[in-house]
Amino acid sequence: MSKVRMSLFGLAFGFALLVPEATQAGACIDVIAYGTNPATGECYQFPNPCSVPKGWIINYQGCASAS
Repeated sequence: MSKVRMSLFGLAFGFALLVPEATQAGACIDVIAYGTNPATGECYQFPNPCSVPKGWIINYQGCASAS
């Protein structure tokens, strides 16, 4: 029984080492996000909120089109 527990612990510990650090710290959700540059007003589509540059305004409704 002791060998089984040690094997399971070793397997779990080994798996934890294989998981990328970013997913352990908190993964970014896979949803399209839009970012607006506050300095220029330009809006772009990004694959996820983590891809929006720091300092930009994130929204999920899309970029307002010029009418």
